[in-house]
Amino acid sequence: MSTSTAALLEDALREIAGPDAEPTSMTVDYGASVADGPLAGKAWVERSTRSLVFAQAELRTDDGNLVAAASAVFRRVTQA
Repeated sequence: MSTSTAALLEDALREIAGPDAEPTSMTVDYGASVADGPLAGKAWVERSTRSLVFAQAELRTDDGNLVAAASAVFRRVTQA
């Protein structure tokens, strides 16, 4: 795999947070599974305020084993 696990999670989190959101923090927890083949990613917004987005993401193997999970906080930026 050429893309790192953390990069895949960050991409999923950025997409779910939206184009007007910039990351302020991200935490990655690695699971016991090693990623040998294709991974299935899932990301969701846990909570959102006027200025912040709290998002979660996870990567799993085809058989459902957790490879890594991440949480991130994004700040919404307004374009002038």
